[in-house]
Amino acid sequence: MTDIILETFRASVLLGILVFLWISGRHRFERLRKGWRQIIVGFGLLLFGSLLDISDNFETLNPFIVIGDTDTEAFLEKFVGFLGGFVFLAIGLIKWIPGVQGMSDLVDARTKELQEINEVLQLEVEERKRAEKIKQEFISTVSHELRTPLTSIKGSLGLMKAGTLDKDPDKLQSMMDIAYDNSERLVLLINDILDIEKLEAGKMAYQLEPIDAVDLVKGAIEANKGFADEHGVVFVWSGTDESIQVKGDKDRLMQVMSNLMSNAAKFSATGDEVELSISREGETVCFAVKDNGPGIPEKYRESLFDKFTQVDSSDTREKGGTGLGLSITDAIVEQHGGTLDFESEVGEGSTFFFTMPIFK
Repeated sequence: MTDIILETFRASVLLGILVFLWISGRHRFERLRKGWRQIIVGFGLLLFGSLLDISDNFETLNPFIVIGDTDTEAFLEKFVGFLGGFVFLAIGLIKWIPGVQGMSDLVDARTKELQEINEVLQLEVEERKRAEKIKQEFISTVSHELRTPLTSIKGSLGLMKAGTLDKDPDKLQSMMDIAYDNSERLVLLINDILDIEKLEAGKMAYQLEPIDAVDLVKGAIEANKGFADEHGVVFVWSGTDESIQVKGDKDRLMQVMSNLMSNAAKFSATGDEVELSISREGETVCFAVKDNGPGIPEKYRESLFDKFTQVDSSDTREKGGTGLGLSITDAIVEQHGGTLDFESEVGEGSTFFFTMPIFK
């Protein structure tokens, strides 16, 4: 009785496997179906052998069984059913395993492609977030930089138009000065925006010529004296007088110096000195602008040369500016074959410097 139960259980398991393989394998990839039919046949033969084993336990079924109960016929039963089944299973597995391995490799390749696509998408998302942040900073900065001078200009012109200052020439002149100074501020804002657009489009024109580095810096000191007086600071020369030549666009390099000097003046206390110097470092010359201002926190190092970046970017900041100056400066220096960097300690001041190849 126990044999019948065990053989029936075995036959049921084999039948279940056979049905499962048939249903699950019909719609699989062709690569996974190699050897599938041989495996089906193998399990079918094993099921056939199991059914014959079960029939041997019931004498009433013997007349209906083709294979009888002699030793030779029992051997054929085992040979055809079980041995044949295992042979077909082995053949099927030999053909099936490489297909599974190939499919596994294909899945790995597709998974790697999806991971790469996902990384690209993540970079695009980060870039979009960065662009959105820049856009918001642009709107905030430009609106602040436009609103303040326009308000001053409108107010000054309104008083002059109303004629309330006609009898007070000093106040009239003061209002005209305010309107003029704020007009200059608007011009600088527009020029910065136009310059950054030209730089990004690769349309910035350069007139390259040999330039004496000392003459360039001393010329910048003279050109920016008015800005220094306005902020109550003094630009001083503390570098070498050795004649060192670089090749560049004089106007653009003067713009670089003016940007660095104006930043140093804005963030210096009244009565401070801003030191300018040059020094020779191998095959390069280093231009430096040193102030004694509040310094720059280290967390701004990676982003300070980005567009619209300011240490204080709030609408209530004390120091004006578009946040484009250092970005423009960095781009101009880079296109002259140089590099821009800075050293700073909070509370001790900052030194901005850029290097350029020496022209021989």
